Amino acid sequence: MMKKTIIVIGMAFAVLLSACSDWVNVSPKEEVEADKLFSSENGFKSALIGAYARMTLTENYGETLSYGFIEQLVQRYDNYDPSMAPTDARRAERYNYKTNASAKGYVNNVWRELFLTIANLNSLLRHLENGGREVVLTEGLWEQMKGEALGLRAFHYFDLLRLYGPVYSEDPDMKCLPWRAEFNADRTDWVPASEIVAQFRADLKVAERLLAGDNLENNRQHRMNLFAVKGLMARVYLWINDKENAATKAKEVIDGCGLELVTNNGQDVAMFGETLFALGMDDMEEKLRSDWADLTTYSGELYISSENAETVFEATRGIGLNDIRYRNGYGFIFGTNGRMCRKYLGSDILYKEKIPLIRLSEMYYILAESVDLPESVSYINRVRNVRGISKANNYQANDAYDEDARIEALNLEYSKDFFAEGQYFYFLKRHNRQTFYRCPVIEMQPYYVLPTPDDEIAYGSGND
Repeated sequence: MMKKTIIVIGMAFAVLLSACSDWVNVSPKEEVEADKLFSSENGFKSALIGAYARMTLTENYGETLSYGFIEQLVQRYDNYDPSMAPTDARRAERYNYKTNASAKGYVNNVWRELFLTIANLNSLLRHLENGGREVVLTEGLWEQMKGEALGLRAFHYFDLLRLYGPVYSEDPDMKCLPWRAEFNADRTDWVPASEIVAQFRADLKVAERLLAGDNLENNRQHRMNLFAVKGLMARVYLWINDKENAATKAKEVIDGCGLELVTNNGQDVAMFGETLFALGMDDMEEKLRSDWADLTTYSGELYISSENAETVFEATRGIGLNDIRYRNGYGFIFGTNGRMCRKYLGSDILYKEKIPLIRLSEMYYILAESVDLPESVSYINRVRNVRGISKANNYQANDAYDEDARIEALNLEYSKDFFAEGQYFYFLKRHNRQTFYRCPVIEMQPYYVLPTPDDEIAYGSGND
């Protein structure tokens, strides 16, 4: 047993202080002794801010799990060396998780980084339970912090499950992850996907209760707030095909969050106005410059070809020409031969430096997938019309709109609305779709489950 418990804070807490200005500014340190950190209310605040800060790292949601590797898995971009043709074989290298050095690196890093954040959250939760009430004295703050920490742990575990776990509808009993709710180095065996879900669903229910009465005022969108918890619950219920509860939670969010779908993203490029949960990345424009700042060299920056964009957003069919998710100066910047997404650009915009993680539009899509077919079209059409697609192109509740048509309509919408946000891969995996636009392999099924890293024993898990 370790003589001193150490919690790794990592990046400067200042990363999120602009979103949490009422919380103390703590000098960044690589490691902080937990006993000292949790000796004051400000220390508890700093530990929680540190968890949010870790989420903005490149290996986490600052790139890999937002616009980076997770989007490369669905072949979003065309940023290949122009001297080398982007053949299907080359695109498929991204699925060589065990032999391709780049792909293997991503797979290993995501596992490690998400579990590091979970470890920090477990340390915070342990100290909240053991003496935290005597230290965190501000009325309601103990409950808020525990609710946020539980919600964040569930958020991270759910993404681990969505990446390293099975296609849930096919094999919910697959042993895929260790469940770690304690901050220690004890060996922990893998458990079935269904048990992982049961564990973090329990966390979410407690978080929902602890955050009751929460609202999205005062920049609560940068925190794991009540409606972020409800939105995450809707995601989880849909993942396990509990459509009744998925619809219930999605409706609770739509009816209670106080947000409206964004109709103009000219300045609100990341659609923060409808975001339930987002991260704030300090100095985003400079940090992400190599990926997003230039649309002239067509090499390293994450552009897509004109043909690619026109197909994804149905511009070639005349449907998406006025769609704000596609239009020049709104969703994209149009170059001579390519298009660049504006969500991560920082100049002269209203809500900049945002990484959207859960948005209101997803709640409409979850409803559209969970209710009866005639009702579902109204939710899909609601988002499409708000985004600028003419009502003349609405889906119609008729005999042609069957279950296959519903899923195909949602497939199109997920690929548009969450461009460069990392959610489309999960839609494809949830439905076990064997192909998609620009898919470079015959069938995707073998590539939906990321392999457990060779060095996962660093967290004391495994099966004997």
